[in-house]
Amino acid sequence: MIWKLLHIVFILFVFFWLTGSILLFLKRDNRILKKLVVFLPLTANVLLMIFIGLLWSELERPPLKTMAETRLWYSVFVSLITWVVFLQTKSKALYLLGFIMSSVFLLVDILNPEYQTKNLMPALQSPWFIPHVVIYMISYAVLAAACLTVMIGFANTIKRKSIDTQSINLSMNLVYPGFALLSLGMMMGAVWAKIAWGDYWSWDPKETWALLTWIFYLICIHLHHSFPKKQKLLMLLLGLSFIVLIITWLGIRYFPTGLNSIHVYG
Repeated sequence: MIWKLLHIVFILFVFFWLTGSILLFLKRDNRILKKLVVFLPLTANVLLMIFIGLLWSELERPPLKTMAETRLWYSVFVSLITWVVFLQTKSKALYLLGFIMSSVFLLVDILNPEYQTKNLMPALQSPWFIPHVVIYMISYAVLAAACLTVMIGFANTIKRKSIDTQSINLSMNLVYPGFALLSLGMMMGAVWAKIAWGDYWSWDPKETWALLTWIFYLICIHLHHSFPKKQKLLMLLLGLSFIVLIITWLGIRYFPTGLNSIHVYG
């Protein structure tokens, strides 16, 4: 079974990313080393995408049904997005934090595997299934990069005793497309719900928290646009918004009301 090979993929993924991180922090002005810093993480991402492709082929369905399967997608998207942002910003901290976050989610999958059948329930046998979930995973990954960036900005603010406006601006530049994707995913989910259950919105616990996540990021956008001097408050809200996002995605299943949610992964 392909899933049992995940620990090998994880070891190679960590090896490529960790090697790139070590080379990055050597601070040597060597053209070959600089290329390795760029291409080693890309190799790790490609390897993980190949694994997802093989898993898809084996299951004969998109590997998006369980929490473990969505964590695979999240790992590859976080890894890829932080890599792309690194190419633009050369932020060593973001490079390292993106690698750590991706690796942690892969490790959780190794420690808590979820072997599933090939069959999908009727509601998931919909053309909206793949785009809805994938767009949400991409939006979550972009917003994770925004959170990591603002964490770096918060650390720099404490260290320098002055607001790191550059990190805040970069974080918000990620929030805008992340929020757009979040909105698109929510609208797709509403259309899918109408087709599957006859209603666009049912105030399911997952839907309610998804709306709450959307509202939190909307507040961040309005605060950034209308009150540009409230930068410390903005950093706090960006961190809090990501916590709400994580609860929406991972935490609902542990709430008493979450047991009745039709969105909790099997």
